[in-house]
Amino acid sequence: MKIVSCKEPILHNPFLISGLPGVGYVAKLLADYLREQLNAQLFEEVYSPSFPPFVLIKEDGTVDLLRNEFYFWKNESSLGNDLIIFTGNAQAGSPEGQFEIVDEVLRVAEKFSVSKIFSLAAYVKDERVDKPKVFGAVTEPGLIEYVKSFGVSMMDGGSISGTNGLLFGHAKTKNISSICLLGETMAFATPSGKQVVDAKAAKAVLEVLIKMLNIEVNMVPLEEQAKQTEELLHKIDDMARHAVEEMRKAAEREVPKYYV
Repeated sequence: MKIVSCKEPILHNPFLISGLPGVGYVAKLLADYLREQLNAQLFEEVYSPSFPPFVLIKEDGTVDLLRNEFYFWKNESSLGNDLIIFTGNAQAGSPEGQFEIVDEVLRVAEKFSVSKIFSLAAYVKDERVDKPKVFGAVTEPGLIEYVKSFGVSMMDGGSISGTNGLLFGHAKTKNISSICLLGETMAFATPSGKQVVDAKAAKAVLEVLIKMLNIEVNMVPLEEQAKQTEELLHKIDDMARHAVEEMRKAAEREVPKYYV
């Protein structure tokens, strides 16, 4: 694994927020949106041989490597917490790689004396969700009532996979309080198989997160993206219904009719 340090920030009692690509890109969209709205600054890049074996090509034809990144934001409020945002364009493709990435994130968290980690993820449903709920899990019982006070439904079973889940859980080994916030979503895909970015689920989680962080963020662009998500899902539903109807009509034409 290769670490590239860009600068050395001085931070005040920072919280760390983690969001990597996953189902519906809920966590990735959240982390990127927060980073952009706060104009957070890059301070470390992580390159891992466990990332998928391909590169990305940008609109201008230049190459972009798969990597994870750390950004920082200085809170102007003297009573507020600075933020470290951990995100990237890929998750490690092997268990060993994911544990290695988690170790690096926790190393950074300890280095800057992070007092709390917020890990973002998706809560996958097998049915369409019109108004996504936000689910939560915590590393210690004392956080349960705190999380519930924000209208979050606590998970009562199941698992949280990938780096987003591993980081949340393994923060406990470093005695760092951690909260996982999960946006309710369904694994939507376009007819071509491309996964749909669920901005509705991301918006639901962000509304909770900014209250917990006690910061203000412009929600308008994300609200517009959430509307576009809803419109796209309606189009997908219409196309699916049309396809089923065409299959039904075709079946009726093919079945011979017998008259007595």
